Amino acid sequence: MAASPQGVEALSARTGATVWRSVSYDHSGVAAFAVSGQQVVIATRGGRWISVHAPTGQVSWRSQAPPGALIPYSDKLQVLAGAATVPVVSLDTHTIRGVDSRTGRIKWNIGRQQLYGCTPDTSRLTQPSSVETQRYVSKNWLAIPVTCGTRSAVVAVDAASGHATWRHGTLTPDDSPLSSAGDRFVGINDDGYGVFEQGVEKNSHKLIVQDPSGQAKTVLNKAQAYDIWGPLSPLAMVGGNMIVPFLRNGEHYFAAMTASGGRTSIVSLSEGVRVATFDGTRAYGIQKDGSIKVATVGRALSVEVNPPLKGNAFWVAAGNESLLAAATDDASGKSRVTITSIGN
Repeated sequence: MAASPQGVEALSARTGATVWRSVSYDHSGVAAFAVSGQQVVIATRGGRWISVHAPTGQVSWRSQAPPGALIPYSDKLQVLAGAATVPVVSLDTHTIRGVDSRTGRIKWNIGRQQLYGCTPDTSRLTQPSSVETQRYVSKNWLAIPVTCGTRSAVVAVDAASGHATWRHGTLTPDDSPLSSAGDRFVGINDDGYGVFEQGVEKNSHKLIVQDPSGQAKTVLNKAQAYDIWGPLSPLAMVGGNMIVPFLRNGEHYFAAMTASGGRTSIVSLSEGVRVATFDGTRAYGIQKDGSIKVATVGRALSVEVNPPLKGNAFWVAAGNESLLAAATDDASGKSRVTITSIGN
C-alpha cells in the first residue's frame, strides 16, 4: 500500500502493477489511512471514511467521520496488518476506540477506567509522519501513552479485543535521561512485546523486553546507544525470533532473540544502513550507496546482493521468499518512486 495526501494506491507485490486507486472512490484527498487485515480504511479530507477490500478494490462500507476522531496517520508504504481492527483516537473525549475494518462497527471503547486509572495522551498517537506514532501503533497492538498523576507510563492494549495487558513507567519529557523514575519507551511489536531502554549512561545501558503477560526481562547490557530506534526496527518478531538493533563501540549490530528474551546470536551490520527489515531468519540492510547486505541469524558474516539498488531507498519489507524495496530516483530530473522485488 502506498499513500500520499492525494490518494492511496494498492500495488501487486508480485508485479508492481497498480490494483486500485482511492481517487476512484473519492476526489477530496487522504487525511489518514490504516491497513487492517485485508481492509484499507481511508479517512478522506472531505470528512468521509471508506473501507476498501485490499485484494479486489471493492468498497466494503462508507460513513461520515465520527466527531473528533482521528486514525493514527501514515503516509508511507505499508504491508497488510494482521488484525481486523482499526484504532481510532478521539481527541475531544480522550478515548480510543476499535473499529471493525470489515463492517465499520465499534468493537471496543477504552478510557481512564480501562487504563489503570490513567489519562491517555491521545495527541501523541496522531502526529503526522512521526516516528513517535510508529512507536505506539503496531499491526496487532497499541502502546497507549498515559499520565498517572505526575508520572508517565505506557499501557499495552490488544487491538483485537481492547484488553489492556500491562503498564510500564516511562520517562516524562522533563526527566533527565539518567533519571531512575522510569524507562525510555522504544516501541511495541506485533505480538505485544514492549521494548524499553534503562540506565541510559556509558557502560550501563540496558534493553528491557516486557512480554504480553507483563513479565519484564533484561535482554541486552551495555548497548551504548541512546535511542536505539533506527533503520532496523526493534519491533520485528517473526517465527518466534525478535530483532533488536543497537550500537557497540560505534558499530551497528542486531541481536536476534527468542520471544522469551533468550539471545540466539549477534550479527554485524554495516554502519551505512539506510533501511532494513527482518524475516525471522535474515536481516536485510540497504546501504546509502544502494548495496544490499544480508545477515543471517547464527552466521558471523553478512553477504552482499548484486546489483545494487538504484535511487534512495526509503522502505523495505521481506516475506514469502521475496524482498521488496522502494526508492526515489531523481536522475531524470523528475522525481519518481520505483519498487523492486528481489527473490530469495
